[in-house]
Amino acid sequence: MTDVPEDSIREVVEMCADCESCRDMMETCRLFPELYRLWDREQETGSPIPDEDLRRLADLCNYCGLCSCPDVREKVIAAKTGFVERDGMPPALRLLEDVAKLGRICGALPRLSNMLGRHPTFSRWIKRAAGIHETRILPSFPDAPFFSWAKAGGLKHPRNTGENKVLFFAGCTGAYLFPRVPEAATAVLEKSGVEVWVPEQGCCGMPSLLEGDRAKTLDFVQRNLNFLAQAAAEGWRIVTACPTCGYMLKEVLPRGAWFSEAYQKRVGGDDKYLILPEKMPRDPGAERTFRKVQRIMFKAGITDDGYFSPLDPMQRITVSENTLDLGEYLMVLLREKRLNTDFGPVTMRAAYYPPCHLREQNIGRPYLELLRRVPGLHVEAVEGVYDCCGMAGIMGFKKTFHDTSLAMGRPLMDKIDAVRPERILTDCLSCRLQFEQMADYPVSHPVEVLDAAYRGVGL
Repeated sequence: MTDVPEDSIREVVEMCADCESCRDMMETCRLFPELYRLWDREQETGSPIPDEDLRRLADLCNYCGLCSCPDVREKVIAAKTGFVERDGMPPALRLLEDVAKLGRICGALPRLSNMLGRHPTFSRWIKRAAGIHETRILPSFPDAPFFSWAKAGGLKHPRNTGENKVLFFAGCTGAYLFPRVPEAATAVLEKSGVEVWVPEQGCCGMPSLLEGDRAKTLDFVQRNLNFLAQAAAEGWRIVTACPTCGYMLKEVLPRGAWFSEAYQKRVGGDDKYLILPEKMPRDPGAERTFRKVQRIMFKAGITDDGYFSPLDPMQRITVSENTLDLGEYLMVLLREKRLNTDFGPVTMRAAYYPPCHLREQNIGRPYLELLRRVPGLHVEAVEGVYDCCGMAGIMGFKKTFHDTSLAMGRPLMDKIDAVRPERILTDCLSCRLQFEQMADYPVSHPVEVLDAAYRGVGL
């Protein structure tokens, strides 16, 4: 990472100011309007953008992935990382970014945690100590996390009885705050004869990545990488119901790994040409295509030198190529006529929001087709190219980002209000927390609806 983080974010300012494509496009983003405001002021006054404004600008990026230039968000993350490496991170934020640890601590005594979180005085003290905005609703903790349920149900040990086998990656928010979601995911998979294995697992690393804590992120990812790559090599499909975990494992983690010597040797690259994969096809069964590119088109000595370069490039690629979103996997079963479609009625009018990190996976809207097979369920998709709830995981809890978070989510919330749904459906549990903050509608994951339809019960 750069020794001067201000230089990284300054590069972003100059790249974007020279292009200006996002000056009017990113209406829900808060980084670009502020970037152009600072740039315009600099041009008008001749005074360089102060370092404190550059630091604040970097903090406005929530890594939704919706902007058109990956280089921009990578440089923002480099700047965030540089600031943390140079200036350190507040202790409270170090706890907040470790969602799994926080879940284990608060989940050990959930009734006490929930009582303190709802008590006006204690809640105020907790928020102040943790740097959480005073009006942010603290989440409730369930009686038991998902991993306890999985262990009791025998899902901790693979039976490996056939080809239809899934390693389920639960995600921290699902495991520790909304365990009913991974429980429903497991039930839906088993309803179609899929073997589900839930091994020991940790955070995907996205919260710490967003906060610029590279050491913590690499540690989180390395812990998962070894067993995920091994499982994939043994024929397990890695499936997650969390679109942020899926985005991390499929899209973020492998970046740069294709330039590594190990990968180029495997696919036939040489001193003159690089062999690079195209984007993963929407159909997981389709064969991936490649392109042959002259090395001289890239900077000299190009290699795997990005954020995750200390980690094994072949493991990163293996995990990426074998990870599927749950809705994506269910659609595979549907196309292969292996999905149990014996859905009972769920009479309800719902608004479905496909979250940012799902849209960035280039897999379409798998849950829409699945939900429309449920009798009695009327689903209306609510989305725009740049719609974002603004929560960004733990960023939405931070006192310094709370108001920005709500402002980002307001246009989307207005669209949902216009539908007048009885319930909001979304794959993203961070979005769920935001919707529960901003609206009175109940919120569910689409897989909870499918599970309810199988069981013939209401939500």
